Amino acid sequence: MTLVAGAASAEPQKLTFSVFEPPQAFGPAKVYGPWAQDVTAASGGTMEVEMLAGGQLGAPAAQLEIVQNGVADIAIIIPSFTPGRFPGNEIAELPFLWDDPTVAGIAVTRLVEKGLLKYPGVKVLAADVTGPYQVHASKPVNSLDDMKGLRLRAAGPVFAQATALLGATPVGMPTPSVAENISRGVLDGTLQDWTLVNAFRIIDATPHHFDFPMGGVTALLVMNQQVYDELPDEAKAVLEEYGGAAFARRWGDVLKAEERAVREQVQADPDQTAVSPDAAEAARWTEALQPVVDDWAAKSPENAALLEAFKAELDAAASAAN
Repeated sequence: MTLVAGAASAEPQKLTFSVFEPPQAFGPAKVYGPWAQDVTAASGGTMEVEMLAGGQLGAPAAQLEIVQNGVADIAIIIPSFTPGRFPGNEIAELPFLWDDPTVAGIAVTRLVEKGLLKYPGVKVLAADVTGPYQVHASKPVNSLDDMKGLRLRAAGPVFAQATALLGATPVGMPTPSVAENISRGVLDGTLQDWTLVNAFRIIDATPHHFDFPMGGVTALLVMNQQVYDELPDEAKAVLEEYGGAAFARRWGDVLKAEERAVREQVQADPDQTAVSPDAAEAARWTEALQPVVDDWAAKSPENAALLEAFKAELDAAASAAN
């Protein structure tokens, strides 16, 4: 990006970027840190973004508040940590609608840009979505029949309903506690994406994986609204260029490469088994999970309209990627 002459003459505005994950984790190491460096370099001296990872400025659930209060200028927030606060936010958690986090992230981003998803109190720079959640278990899961009676970690009401409809028992539990509780027999497995089960070594306790897309969790890159408003136009233009769909694409493409690496590790390990259902078995799972989508849409006309808009954005993003 070319900035106007003289933009670099002033001192850059220093912006703190809070990330609750440890610096060596996938997000900070491969996406958020490089993004901060690229934005700083592209700003022509108008701003300097410093990432502070590992929850230095606050716990995961506190990230929204610390941005609103100005403790951090920018942060990654998980809106589902504050259930009910942001209507419609759980749209990406609905099962089987998507299997590509790049496509899902761009679709959610478009919904935010069009005002169909609202996050008042902060400036949303970008949205991204985790990889699709899968079943990872300590016991073999080769079909829907094998789900009956399993105790699975499921976060939030959408994933809990999905788990129950599959015949399993949903259990709420923080991700860092999952591996230990599977090893102790408290849990039989979890619904999570490949990168999380690898990062938290849940994969060591769950040698059986069933590859059906169960939805994912939305994260937002947000900024203190007043700090954003006071930035020079050149800096805002850089944040726009590196935010929005560009950020969702960046996140999703790097995430998919990470997921492929984890899957390759699983395939190379004789003690690990990953099952991809055939069309008939996938149809059984879709039929079993259809009430999750239908019930969510039936809660309000707004939900029903948002679901149709999300499907349209998914189709548009998928078409653009092909």
